[in-house]
Amino acid sequence: MWEASREVEFSDAQRRILLAAERLFAERGVSHVSMREISAAAGQRNNSAVQYHFKDKRALLWALYDMRMVPLNTRRNAVLDNCAAHTVRTSVDAFIRPLGEAVVEAGGRTAYARFLNRHLTEMRRLVEEFGDDHVSGAVRVYRLLDDLLADMPDAERMERFHQMNRTVTSVLADLEERLELGETDSPGARRAVETLISGAAAAVACSS
Repeated sequence: MWEASREVEFSDAQRRILLAAERLFAERGVSHVSMREISAAAGQRNNSAVQYHFKDKRALLWALYDMRMVPLNTRRNAVLDNCAAHTVRTSVDAFIRPLGEAVVEAGGRTAYARFLNRHLTEMRRLVEEFGDDHVSGAVRVYRLLDDLLADMPDAERMERFHQMNRTVTSVLADLEERLELGETDSPGARRAVETLISGAAAAVACSS
């Protein structure tokens, strides 16, 4: 049984900085955004505000992961804990729904899915550094799918997991932008999340 993740709290100023960094990182990538630009985008008069609150860009990046991934991990584990029977469909649902619902609830006002989609390749190098607070739910999903798809060759199963992960972030990044631009509304976004879950579960489970 999963144990509750730690609570992550930020001051109003820290949250403004993190939201500004998230959007700039989503638009241009982490390496192309300066601390000074983040301070300005967050409405901080002091150009050293980011350094004051987060010391350096790496610490800021990890604070952003804490702000987003810890609550999502809590929701993912809750979905898994409330599932009566684990199937491919319910496992994929638990993987996708927390981020999908967060995108819908934000209504395009945040840019986490777009940041995640852009940063996923670079993030691959950080996977081993994430703790249980960040990824225990995702690890549970992959272990469940490993058991449920045990008859599938390992290489094929891992490739399907990789493609599911990349498809999910790409589709939800696009959905987040469509919400921001007014190209879809909350009911339409919820339908898109359900379609993504159905399609991803079918793709993971289908016979080759």
